[in-house]
Amino acid sequence: MGLDPAELPDNFDFLFKGVIDSFGILEMVSSIEDEFHIQLDIATLDAEQITMLGPLSQYAAENAKPDLPAGA
Repeated sequence: MGLDPAELPDNFDFLFKGVIDSFGILEMVSSIEDEFHIQLDIATLDAEQITMLGPLSQYAAENAKPDLPAGA
C-alpha cells in the first residue's frame, strides 16, 4: 500500500482504509502487547478507536512498561 508512517494522520483508521482486516486487528493487538509489554484492555479504549493510529498509539505509550527495552 506504500504508506509513509510520518505522513499518516492520527485519525488514520487501519481497518476502514483496508490496511488490515479483522484477523489483522488480532495480529496488531498481539504485536503491540509483545513489543510494549502491555495488555490491551479493550474496555478502556473505545472499540471504534482500536484501529485508529492516534488513540492506539497514545494508549500504548501511556501503558508501556518504561523499565523494559522494546521487544524484550
